[in-house]
Amino acid sequence: MQLDSVQIGVTTPEPAVAAYRLLLARAPVALDRGRWRFELSPGAIELEHSEPGMRSIGFAGESAPGWPDSFNGLTVRVGTAARACDPADGIAIDHVVVHTPDADRAIRLWRDRAGLRLALDRTFAEGGLRLVFFRSGGMTLEFAASDPPPADRSGPDRLYGVSYRVRDLAAHRDRLITAGVDVSEIRPGMKPGTSVATVRSGTAGVPTLLLAVHG
Repeated sequence: MQLDSVQIGVTTPEPAVAAYRLLLARAPVALDRGRWRFELSPGAIELEHSEPGMRSIGFAGESAPGWPDSFNGLTVRVGTAARACDPADGIAIDHVVVHTPDADRAIRLWRDRAGLRLALDRTFAEGGLRLVFFRSGGMTLEFAASDPPPADRSGPDRLYGVSYRVRDLAAHRDRLITAGVDVSEIRPGMKPGTSVATVRSGTAGVPTLLLAVHG
């Protein structure tokens, strides 16, 4: 089982598909039931006509014995990846952000039961933040929790946003700005050796980050 895709709901499919075609610099493949899949390297974005926002994450393959049947409030889809193309420009899903009230609960679910590799568990005391990273399918499933944790940690996990890794951040940003997309200035990323820019429009309301790795 490997992380494969993110499903995003849109209320008006045509402009959303056009916006993501611009954002991801590629054409989608039409799937059944009014869905569109943008194949990345790795990962994929699937748009579907439904309530707006991040709806679910998808895993490729068949669920093995012991695979969880619930995911602390997240919707998880399991199936064979619909690989439709082999992108040449290297744009990829770098990480998918999830907000959780309980990072330890996330570890028990995703590492101990689902079998994902725990790649990072770090607390940033100055920011009151704990980040837990799980690696799967060449992508990161990032859980962000407050530190110290809240007194009540029983609430659901919530899908938040997507970060895309690009080869040339300045060129990608310039192309979007020329097309009228609102993109922030480039700034250093949290991880040393990275630069990031926030895409503030044309994402169907999904918090979106562009990221480049140097060296």
